[in-house]
Amino acid sequence: MTRTGMPGRLCIIGAGYVGNGLARALRQAGIPYDQFEATGEIGGNWAHGVYDSTHLISSKKSTQYVEYPMPADYPTFPGRAQMLRYLNDYVDHFGLREHIEFDTEVVEVRPLDRTGMAGWAVTLSTGERREYAGVVVANGHYWERNTPSYPGTFSGRQLHSKDYKRPADFGTGDRVLVVGGGNSASDLAVEAAAAFGGADLSMRSGYWFIPKTIFGIPASEWDRVWLPMPLQRLGFKALLRLSYGRYERYGLQKPDHELFSKDVTVNSSLMYALLHGKVRPRKEIARFDGSTVHFADGTSGEYDTIVWATGFRTRFPFLDESMFVWENGQPLLIEHVLVPRYANLYIWGLVAPRSGAGKIISHGSDFLAEAAVAQRLFPVPLSDLVARRMPARSSILAGSAEILTRIRLLRRVLHGHCRRARMLGDVASWGARRGPTPELAHRGPARELPSPAEASETVRPTGVVETEVPV
Repeated sequence: MTRTGMPGRLCIIGAGYVGNGLARALRQAGIPYDQFEATGEIGGNWAHGVYDSTHLISSKKSTQYVEYPMPADYPTFPGRAQMLRYLNDYVDHFGLREHIEFDTEVVEVRPLDRTGMAGWAVTLSTGERREYAGVVVANGHYWERNTPSYPGTFSGRQLHSKDYKRPADFGTGDRVLVVGGGNSASDLAVEAAAAFGGADLSMRSGYWFIPKTIFGIPASEWDRVWLPMPLQRLGFKALLRLSYGRYERYGLQKPDHELFSKDVTVNSSLMYALLHGKVRPRKEIARFDGSTVHFADGTSGEYDTIVWATGFRTRFPFLDESMFVWENGQPLLIEHVLVPRYANLYIWGLVAPRSGAGKIISHGSDFLAEAAVAQRLFPVPLSDLVARRMPARSSILAGSAEILTRIRLLRRVLHGHCRRARMLGDVASWGARRGPTPELAHRGPARELPSPAEASETVRPTGVVETEVPV
C-alpha cells in the first residue's frame, strides 16, 4: 500500500542522539514529519551499541544539546546509563516520543524523479510504502562492523567491540588480545587488564592519544575558537608534550600521520595501564596459528580471545549507494549534509568532531529545518546552489569550532539565495536565466564528479571509521 504524505512532510530515519535533535527542530518550526526507529528504544548507539562501562570522551558541557542542558548533578563525563536517561528526558521534554514509530525499519528509499525534486518513496519493514517531500538519514555510522582478515586460523574466541558489553564477554580464558588503536580499543584493553591482570593491545601503526583533561579542562573544551589548522596542530602538540611527553616512553609507536588528519584517541587510563605493565603494546598481526598470534616484528603470543576494536564501515543499505561518489570509503557531501545533484535528501550525523557534538546538532538541526523549507523555492537541488561556494568533501573529521563557523556561513549562503529568489518573484524564470548548474567542486585532485548514471559504476564503500565510542 502506498500512502502519500502531507505536502512538505519529511521522513527521519533514526531516533538516536542526532535524529532526535532534528525532530525537535522540525517540531518547533512547524514542519510535519514521521520518524522511524528500527529498534524499540530511544538512543541509537547509546541504547544498543556500547559497553556497560562506556563514558563520554567529551565533557557534558560540549555534548549536551544547547536547548536542553544536562542535569547539574551529572559528572563531567557521564556514563551510558546517564546518557540514556538524558536522551529519553530530551525526547519527552519536547514531546517527540509520540511521533516515533518504533520497531519499524526503513528498507528502501528511492527518489520519485531523477533528482528527488518531486520527493522520495520510503518502503518500511511492514511492507507499507509512503511518499515524502524529503528524507533525513540519521542512522548513524557505528553499526556495520569492520573485521580485518589475516593469514591462518585463530582457534580461540573472537568478537567485535560492538558485541562486547561486560567482562564476561571476554570468555573463560584470561589471555586477551585487543586489536585497534581507537577509543574502544583503549577502553577494552584496560578493562581486560583489570579483569585478568593483564592484556595485550595490537596496533597496526602509531596513533595520536589525547588525555581527557588538560590542566583540569576537558580536552573537548579546548576546541572553542576556529584557528587555521597549522596553529591548531602547533598548540595541541605543545599541550600533548606537556601532558604525556613522548609516546615512545609508553612503548607506543610514533604517529605515522599528522595530528587531526585522522581520528584521535581520547583516553587517560591507557597510559596509566601501560606504565604499570597492565597493558602490553604489540605490533600489527602478521598471521594466526591456532591459539598463537604472530606479529609483524617477529614476536608472538598465546591468546584465548581476540577483540576486534577495528571500527565500522559507512553504509546506507536502504539507498542505492551508487548515487553517491565515494572517496576513501566516505561519500562526497557538502558540509557533511547535502548530497550533490540530489534534492530533499539530507545525511545528518556523518561527522566526527574533535569535541562534543551538542552545539553542532542543535544549530545544525535548525539549519536543516530552514533548508528543507527553502528547497521549495528553487527549481534545482539546493546542493547544486550551495556547492558554488562550498565544495563537496568526503572527510568526516572536523573541529567543532570549524563546523559551527561553517554552519553560520551555510545559513548566510542559504538566506542570500532565498532573498534573491523572492526578489525575482518568478523563481522558475530566474533559474532559467542563471543557466545550467556548473559542475560541483570538491577538494582533492581536480576532476569532474560523474553523472548519476556514471556513478552507478562507482566502487562500493570500503573505508573504516575507527573511533567507536560516541562523543
